[in-house]
Amino acid sequence: MGPPSRPRSRDSSGAAKRSVIGLSPNLDSRRSTRISASSNSAKPSSPAASTSLSTPDRKVKIKESSSASEDIAAEIVVWTGDTMEVDSPESPTPAPPELPDLPDVIVEDVKVEPIASTSSSPLSQPASSPSLQPLPSTSLEPAPPLHFDIPSALPLDPPTPPIYEPPPPTPPLSPPAPASEVAISPLLHGDVPPKAESSSSSLSVVSEHTDISPALSSASSKATTPVDHDSSKEAMAPSAAQPARQITDKPRRRYDIRPKVSIPPDLPLYEYATQCIAGAEASRLNPYALHPEEYSMLRDHISHTQVTTYLNIRNGILRLWVRNPQIAVTRDEAVGCAKDSRWFDIASLSFDWLVRRGYVNFGCIEIRSSRKPAAGNSPTQRKQKTVVVVGAGMSGLGCARQLEGLFKQYSRRFREMGEDPPRVVVLEGRGRVGGRVYSRSFSTKPKQMSPNFEGKRYTAEMGGMIITGFDRGNPINILLRGQLGLDYHKLNPDMTIFDSNGKAVDFERDQLVEKLYNDCLERVSEYKFQQPTSKLIEGNRDLIDEGRDSSAETHKTIRQTEEAAAAQPYAAPVSEQNMAPQVHLVPVSSDRATGRVHTEPGTPGAQKAAHRVKDIGWTLKQGVNEDADLEIESLIKERDATLGSVIDKIIPQYRDLVDFTAQDFRLMNWHVANLEYSNATNYTQMSLRGWDIDAGNEWEGAHTMVVGGYQSVPRGLALLPTPLNLKQKFPVQKITYSPDHTGKATVECEDGYTVEADYVVNTIPLGVLKHGNVQFEPPLPSWKAGAINRLGFGVLNKVILVYKEPFWDEGRDIFGVLRIPSSRHSLEQKDYSPQRGRFFQWFNISKPSGLPVLLALMAGDAGYDTEQSCNDDLVAEATEVLRSIYGSKVPRQPVEAVVTRWASDKFARGSYSSAGPNMQADDYDIMARPIGNLYFAGEHTSGTHPATVHGAYLSGLRAASEVLDAMLGPIEIPTPLIIPKNHSSLKRKASGVNNKDSLEARLQQYEIEMWDHIVSLIDRRPAIPAKPASNAYIFFSKSNYDNARKKLEEGRRPGKGKPSANEVRVMSAKMWKETTEEEKKPFVEMVEEQKRAYADRMAEWKRLATEWDEKATELRMKYEKEHPPPVANEEGEGNKRRRGTEVESYAEPDEDDGIVDEEDVAMDG
Repeated sequence: MGPPSRPRSRDSSGAAKRSVIGLSPNLDSRRSTRISASSNSAKPSSPAASTSLSTPDRKVKIKESSSASEDIAAEIVVWTGDTMEVDSPESPTPAPPELPDLPDVIVEDVKVEPIASTSSSPLSQPASSPSLQPLPSTSLEPAPPLHFDIPSALPLDPPTPPIYEPPPPTPPLSPPAPASEVAISPLLHGDVPPKAESSSSSLSVVSEHTDISPALSSASSKATTPVDHDSSKEAMAPSAAQPARQITDKPRRRYDIRPKVSIPPDLPLYEYATQCIAGAEASRLNPYALHPEEYSMLRDHISHTQVTTYLNIRNGILRLWVRNPQIAVTRDEAVGCAKDSRWFDIASLSFDWLVRRGYVNFGCIEIRSSRKPAAGNSPTQRKQKTVVVVGAGMSGLGCARQLEGLFKQYSRRFREMGEDPPRVVVLEGRGRVGGRVYSRSFSTKPKQMSPNFEGKRYTAEMGGMIITGFDRGNPINILLRGQLGLDYHKLNPDMTIFDSNGKAVDFERDQLVEKLYNDCLERVSEYKFQQPTSKLIEGNRDLIDEGRDSSAETHKTIRQTEEAAAAQPYAAPVSEQNMAPQVHLVPVSSDRATGRVHTEPGTPGAQKAAHRVKDIGWTLKQGVNEDADLEIESLIKERDATLGSVIDKIIPQYRDLVDFTAQDFRLMNWHVANLEYSNATNYTQMSLRGWDIDAGNEWEGAHTMVVGGYQSVPRGLALLPTPLNLKQKFPVQKITYSPDHTGKATVECEDGYTVEADYVVNTIPLGVLKHGNVQFEPPLPSWKAGAINRLGFGVLNKVILVYKEPFWDEGRDIFGVLRIPSSRHSLEQKDYSPQRGRFFQWFNISKPSGLPVLLALMAGDAGYDTEQSCNDDLVAEATEVLRSIYGSKVPRQPVEAVVTRWASDKFARGSYSSAGPNMQADDYDIMARPIGNLYFAGEHTSGTHPATVHGAYLSGLRAASEVLDAMLGPIEIPTPLIIPKNHSSLKRKASGVNNKDSLEARLQQYEIEMWDHIVSLIDRRPAIPAKPASNAYIFFSKSNYDNARKKLEEGRRPGKGKPSANEVRVMSAKMWKETTEEEKKPFVEMVEEQKRAYADRMAEWKRLATEWDEKATELRMKYEKEHPPPVANEEGEGNKRRRGTEVESYAEPDEDDGIVDEEDVAMDG
């Protein structure tokens, strides 16, 4: 027997030891190659181990593009001292610096450099690593900015689109829509996609929609609820995921491990369960329910009662991963999460699913290939497939890195098929990686270097900038904090809004207007697309919370139970059984840092307008009846109604209810500009029904920015653990693919370079697809081209100003400025549109940039205006805005300035996607669906996280999963999946202990047996008393629930039904705030009484626990004397036992500077 799985060890108390994750002399040799996972500026243990973004010491092949390429800005204005230089398009592109060479890797000429050993933000690798040897110290200065030839008058709006006819035999996926510049084929065999299999036999029900991430649940405690497709949607387009395949003739896999080896024996079961639940929630999965794809995979193999045990195993595997994402989870470790050997096969199946779908083993980790080649195949006989990934942005690099890892993990399968694992080639048109994540280096350097910036680049974010929370499943958490160990700055959410005269807006007035703005969004949200409900197959929550498996045994599978229920008279069909409740999400607040709308479950537009505005704090005009309401229905029915066209006509209606001043109009339009910032377009170009299609998928936690540049993340993906086969300055002009998988694909670059591939993953931005810069042969079918045309793709630009010293409030990271219309006191909404997004939001990015820097946003119409505005005029206008607030302290000109122009960038043609006016509910899903051997990724293919960096990365994981499924087929499922209790194989396993068991396995078994012996004599250790409610509001809300519900029923609009539970909770909170201290006193006294009772229970528990500990210690000593623990039975066996580190938490500390400290990385060791 081989060595057992090595658990990710903990100390005896089960609590993680807090220290910086570094190099450990006692790591398993199998895991000696590791990447720093500190969540801060942890210093490497030695200079040799401090190679940041290092590359093998080889000669670089720099390929110059034969055609002029374009980057972010047509012109970049730079001031140095008292002189001004304009980087014009005609300026020659500087030659890239000499760099150590990579095989098939073109290093970007905008500073992809190895950083010397003084780096304080290491993407490091131990010197002893066999795969990542440290480079000689190489110091590189930032390359000068790239300059590109930009046409003087680029069209910002797409040309008049051609009109196409829908295929006559079969209805198209959507009503005909204009198809701007996207080549649409005539009716072909691939034009109307084949029907996907039903959910009863296919895994296809969620693969594209969920983007590997089910929608966040609003119905269960901080969990995620799987989202399914309705059958009609699946019938219209092909699906990537395939049904699991049952196998009966193939020998079952053998496991040389014992049950529970991955469960720490000294960790209380309830604490282990808590960690498992947290692991699932940190992975975007509901810990209490099956993902729809798991349901499709298991419904023929397990019963409802067995779901609990499966979920415990799955959550245990996720626990292993999230607690130490430096090291790949192995199959043995995953199987070791099962408490009974009968469940080994289902644990292995869960592991396969989690690996393939990108829930574990993703990112910058090294994965060892299988060492056992298939018999009868010499290396010279094997063929090798090729996958080409077009684009080296976050989606492309994420996909390529994931494919590399998957191919290594399944290398044995490929060799069994007579093939070598496929090779992956990444083609990038730019001279850098990152795509729209671009951290441009400043030419200005500080006079005195800050200790926090030692070894870092002084940059500003031209594109993606803010990480919108690390918690609840953001994969950037694993990459940035768990693997790359990058520094980050936590943004201060407090902000001040200044009026156009430079005076701060009254905070209370600001809050009143924001609530009115949110009321507008709530009323139009009644007309949004409703997300389809999904299957909700839950386990036993109580057992999962306690970490216990279900002991019930039933012979009917989930399918059999559902079909039996459906056969009853008047029963619901299988497709309608066990469905999650329909949840309506309504806007309740806005995120000022990102412009995103926060939602909660509720009933949209439940109250009449007059009653609502009075409820949120406004005073009704004299003579206005509380039954007064807004007229919205007629606005919705107008032809070509959009979000903006409707709200523009709703806002003036509030003037009939309350006194609405010109300043109120300016405040209202500031919030509109913030919404336009989050969507990169004027809100009159946004779908009324789809503008908030990603609602409910927000992460949790503080907003942060990467110190030294967000681009460090895509660089890490490109270079760690080994460099990808990346070819830069290879702009693609044509992709030839096979719609029916009968032929190969060919990718042709602008200089004539071609690559033949078996599969192509296209991560080209939606803006480039809309412009038709890349030709597809055959042309994309109409269902794909229609989605390209219907989705929106706008532009957000920035003006970035560097100063010698700050003149602003350094304690604030964000401030806003109200802009005035052409007529300062106008009360007409249409007058505000051109100006509201100009320099409306400012970010103080001095801490992440390392220099005194202010960054201003140009949103909505202003984003497009920036493309054709003079740099001098933009900087002068920015200075004027700042002087209106800070006066003469503002210098006449900054030291350095940068202006972005994303619509002029031929590799982007804009910033990010949005819900276009004619968008259909499944357009994002359609964008994700493959066509033959052509696959798609990018933020515009993520329906749950569009227009985000993390959404782009998740789409890359999804595309990699689809490619692997196409190569290997579906996951194989042995039958029976769970071995019956009386099976002969179980009797053979129980007959004796294999003498080849490792010392570690025998020690663990010894601990388990000793623990069972102690428990049999004195029972388990007394459980700690549950902590009582310590908040008086909890008691108040319980006693006033009915009163809150009655208040909600007052002024309720007809047809809105009873108030939801969430609405009642919100009203209870409002009532609590309005309650006097005297009225709160009884509830406060109830809390004090609970605390006194809890203190008494704790004292008694401590007494009993101390007695139990003393008895357990005596029994342990007696047991060890009578039954000596096992020792190494051969020389060197004891040295095989290694302890791996664990990351207990990546949570950021509450520090003044917002920089994460070394002490905030916790580990076990």
